[in-house]
Amino acid sequence: MKKISLTAFAAFPFASAFIIAFAAFATPPARGQAPSDAFRPSRVESCAISYSYSGKSGYKHDATPGETSVNHFNIGATGRMALGQATFLGYGAAFAINTMESDDPVPAPERLGALTLNIGVTQMFSKEWRGSVFASPGYRGDFGNYTLRTLSVPFMAVANYTPAGGGTMWLFGVSVNPTGEHPVLPVVAFRWAFADDWALNFGLPRLGVTWRATKALDLDLGATMQGGGYRVTKAPGNSGRGDLANTYVNYREIRAGVRAAYKIAKKASLSIEGGWMVDRRFDYHDRDYEIKGRSAAYISTGVDVRF
Repeated sequence: MKKISLTAFAAFPFASAFIIAFAAFATPPARGQAPSDAFRPSRVESCAISYSYSGKSGYKHDATPGETSVNHFNIGATGRMALGQATFLGYGAAFAINTMESDDPVPAPERLGALTLNIGVTQMFSKEWRGSVFASPGYRGDFGNYTLRTLSVPFMAVANYTPAGGGTMWLFGVSVNPTGEHPVLPVVAFRWAFADDWALNFGLPRLGVTWRATKALDLDLGATMQGGGYRVTKAPGNSGRGDLANTYVNYREIRAGVRAAYKIAKKASLSIEGGWMVDRRFDYHDRDYEIKGRSAAYISTGVDVRF
């Protein structure tokens, strides 16, 4: 049975999507590998770019006429370096933007995005146990008016346990986002390589089964989540809801589909994913107002390069 690396394990419950990507790159190398062999100071290890489109859908209550579609773009770069024999620093930056195209009556934001720095420290306690603390200061808002409230510093502390043999991996801890509807959330996830070339991921933002069809091709079947928490400074469109300005909104999409990732070069892969967006929500939790969207098709593509 194949051993699992934390680099491949980026699936667990979250308060903000940016921490998900960061947790994967902050992982140190195998314990027997010398830090000088694995890391170089100020080294950029990976860069990822992705785009997705989820189609137009209406809303589940008659009080919200009209439809919304969402374009999502994301780019990020990550790196890491050794601080000691068992201590490692991870760092990176990311930019993400969601552009909503809605009919005038729909009280959905026009844009929601984030520009963040990511930093964290991982400590290896033994071959089985390691602990990590991550933080991601940055801007999260609608790119309207820029205020101190559009800045936030969510953070997360997790422990990772990999039993002898490496066939399973557990991740658990706590995620803190002071501006979120639920400021403190538990973090629990599990990955099990139950057969050669097969693995089960239990956690968010990705839940499902992965099959390594060939050395160059991975296929995933499961559910994913897109979204985050943002500060909106403008009222949405021509909805007549001026009370939805200068508050916080949680945007979320839950998707079920199939993903194929193909290695187009030794350190570069191209992915494409498609399926059904089963749930879309905009939750203005400070205003006690939420709109729930109907389902629609979605498609996503991306490129991942490792240096």
